[in-house]
Amino acid sequence: MRLPDREQQELDEIERRLAEDDPKLAAKLTRPAPRVPRRTLFLAAALLTYAAGLIVVMTGVTLSSVVLVVLGACVAFGVFAWFAFQIWRGHRE
Repeated sequence: MRLPDREQQELDEIERRLAEDDPKLAAKLTRPAPRVPRRTLFLAAALLTYAAGLIVVMTGVTLSSVVLVVLGACVAFGVFAWFAFQIWRGHRE
């Protein structure tokens, strides 16, 4: 959404004065925020999924539910299978 010309001019003036008064702060504010690497996000998602699988297993044991134990074990094992597949695929290429 575009600002009206008057507001854009005021904003530009504030930005210019800030750069004159405190150049370090102005540089810090104009620098883009650091991005989290994609590999780190995938690893965090895998660890959370594994933890969720273990929680489902523990819940299944507590409730004596075979279905929950099997479901949680499949989720937890699936994370390791996914990692193994990714490593195998990486070595193959």
